Amino acid sequence: MKPVLILQNCQAESAGTIIDYLSDRQIPYEEIHSYRGDPMPEAIDVAAVICLGCPISLSEYQQHPFLRGLYAFVARLVRENVPYLGICYGGQLLARILGAKVEPNKVKEIGVYTVSLTEAGQTDSLFAGLGNSFPVVQWHSDAFGIPFGCQLPVEGTACVNQAFRHGRQVALQFHLEATESLLLSWCEAYPQEPAEVEKSVADLLKEFRPIADKLKQMNYAFLDSFFSLAKEYQPANHTPHARFGKSH
Repeated sequence: MKPVLILQNCQAESAGTIIDYLSDRQIPYEEIHSYRGDPMPEAIDVAAVICLGCPISLSEYQQHPFLRGLYAFVARLVRENVPYLGICYGGQLLARILGAKVEPNKVKEIGVYTVSLTEAGQTDSLFAGLGNSFPVVQWHSDAFGIPFGCQLPVEGTACVNQAFRHGRQVALQFHLEATESLLLSWCEAYPQEPAEVEKSVADLLKEFRPIADKLKQMNYAFLDSFFSLAKEYQPANHTPHARFGKSH
């Protein structure tokens, strides 16, 4: 069985309940820490790729060698039609590679916000387990445009573009994978940012705790749909690439 590859692009932004999901479903996975300079595998060696967030704006990626390498790797995934889920920065990266703009949003979003399925989202099986309107965790300043030929399945108020799908490749602006410990790690890594939206750490926890269980359930439902769409995690003869780390 080929592993799912998780691309972690800074120390503070790990995979949260995605790890719980993969472990519970007994799907093998490998974690690459791009910011440490971990080498990337060959695209043929992975079943799907999940690319996480990063605090560096995509407009500055060329100034950071590890982000230039990440950009090139994801561009190869797009060319080779590898199933891909990009979350926050990972979604913005997919949008940029597909020719859409990534620009500062009119407001920064930090905390719990409600997003809604559009008509396109209501007819897309990928989002079937989420409900027509649902709470999500946000932590971003930039936002992506919708690439040519793609539709907008999920929309927000302060930031309209919240998702898009390009075949088996998906972008989410929001975080379904968030946990309380992950949220606290963001607060520690970016301590000045909550105040920019007039919130404290206590405010963020007060927002998050009532939705924590629902968020995890939605993440499981979404990942079930994503892997059903990908159809690449089924058992197959495979020896992990020599550059991979320890299997899980």
